[in-house]
Amino acid sequence: MTAMHQRYQFGNLEKALASRKSPPINTTWEREKGRGLMFDFGEYRLKIATAEGSQDEVVIYEDCSMISTRVWDCSVLTAKCLENIAMKDRKMPDLRFPLNLPSNVDRPLQVLELGAGTGLLSVCLAKLGAAVLSTEYGSSVKFLKKNCVDNEVEVPTGDDEKWTPAPGRVTSCELDWFNSNQTLESMFAEGQDTIFDLIVVTDCSLTNKDSNGVMEMIHKFGTTGHTRAIVGVCKEREGTPYCAENIPKQFKNVKRVPEEDYHPEYSSSRYIIWSFEI
Repeated sequence: MTAMHQRYQFGNLEKALASRKSPPINTTWEREKGRGLMFDFGEYRLKIATAEGSQDEVVIYEDCSMISTRVWDCSVLTAKCLENIAMKDRKMPDLRFPLNLPSNVDRPLQVLELGAGTGLLSVCLAKLGAAVLSTEYGSSVKFLKKNCVDNEVEVPTGDDEKWTPAPGRVTSCELDWFNSNQTLESMFAEGQDTIFDLIVVTDCSLTNKDSNGVMEMIHKFGTTGHTRAIVGVCKEREGTPYCAENIPKQFKNVKRVPEEDYHPEYSSSRYIIWSFEI
């Protein structure tokens, strides 16, 4: 069954059930809540603010072949939360001030996303004006790159592509959390500023091993006294208690983003978003 065929079948099923007199199944933004793995595979659409102060629609292609090739609710929640924070009391989005990021440097906000999956969060951050290095593992990188290119935030290039930080741009590459010898040095041009202002990761606490891998990567690529991290997790994942116990032990100024900072149309008690310093 193709992804588009699945989406067609699931969509018709929802309409049929919703037309009955009994209460319809959940059709809110939370696709995981109360619906198991019944998703509208094919594409996911999300409105996001842009650095110019307008609204744009992000369109993410997804399928059910791998965990990393579908949009998870936590990435949507985090993207809209960061948009809400960036737009608060402003006509134009600005993530530097509300996240206590450096505002006195003449360059775009430099962001590293770990476990980017379909690329939804990376694309949204680029739309908000950041320069994003988006990472995934194995064959998922091609899927990630396709979504970034299709949303016009990444220019297709060869395998020797370098990350040239530019506002509104994403560069995607492979990163294996469990290969201690792998670095991102090959992505940087000689003499390039390699400091990340912000590291983001969402819903990567499936196991304790994954959670530990996330924290090791944040230590590895963050800069002490400079980099801030945003980590979004689902409370129901096996590795989330491990994160809750160890993030405060390993990092500084750990705070849970209050739910009032979530986007009013995208909020949930099933998730935790932490903000902390390296």
